[in-house]
Amino acid sequence: MHETFRRMLLAAQEATLSGDVTPKEVADLLGETQQTVTNWRSRGVSQQGIVKLNEKLGINPAFITSGKGKILLREPTDEYARLALQVGVAAQKTASEPLVEYVPAQRGLPLISWVQAGAWSELSDPYLPGDAEEWLPCPVRAGPRAYCLRVRGDSMYNPGGRPSYSNGDIIFVDPDRHANPGDRVIVRLEDQHEATFKQLLVEDGRKMLKALNPEWTPRYVEINGNATIIGVVIGKWVPE
Repeated sequence: MHETFRRMLLAAQEATLSGDVTPKEVADLLGETQQTVTNWRSRGVSQQGIVKLNEKLGINPAFITSGKGKILLREPTDEYARLALQVGVAAQKTASEPLVEYVPAQRGLPLISWVQAGAWSELSDPYLPGDAEEWLPCPVRAGPRAYCLRVRGDSMYNPGGRPSYSNGDIIFVDPDRHANPGDRVIVRLEDQHEATFKQLLVEDGRKMLKALNPEWTPRYVEINGNATIIGVVIGKWVPE
C-alpha cells in the first residue's frame, strides 16, 4: 500500500469522525470512481485527489504527501458527519454536540520544478514524481491542476514598477486558464526540456514573448509554432 494512500484513509477517518473508512466510501465522498481510488493504493494519491481531499474534507495536503503537519486544516462539523452517513461511513459524532464554526481552508498548491512544469499540462491527472518541495495556500480561485514555481533569474524583474518578479519569488500558475495578450505566461519551447516565464504580446497577429527587464537580452522572442503556452500566472507570493 502506498504511504499517501494509507495517510489518506487515516485523514478521511479524522475528517468524518469515523473509526473506519473504506476506499469506496472515500470515492463517494470525493465524487471519484472506485477504480480511481483503487489505483491510488499502488500509485499514490494523485494531485487532483489531494486537491479534492483539501476542498471537500479540509485535509492538509502536506500530511498526505509527506506525513508532516496537522492532518486537518479545519475542524470536522456536523455537515461532514451527515455527508459520511450518506455514503455509508459509520460516523461517531452525536447530534447533541454543538456545530463547530470554521473558516474554509485555503487550497494548497504544490511547489514544483521548472522541469516538472514543462510536462505538467500534458497530464489529465498529474501525479507528483515525489513529494512537492512545499505546499502553499492559494488565495485566489484556480483550476484543478494549478501549481507554484520559484522564479529563477532576473528576466522578469521590472525596475520601473509593477508587475515585477524577482529571483526567488513564488508564482501561482493556472494551466487551465486561457492566455490573453499582456498576461504573464509559462511557456514550453520545443527545443528545451524546461519551461520559461515571460509576458505574452500579440501585435499584427504575431505572438511574442517579452522579458519585463529592459536590460535582458533578447528581450523579445517571436513564437510561431515552436512554443506552447502551458500556464497563466495568477499571482505571486513573496516570503519575508
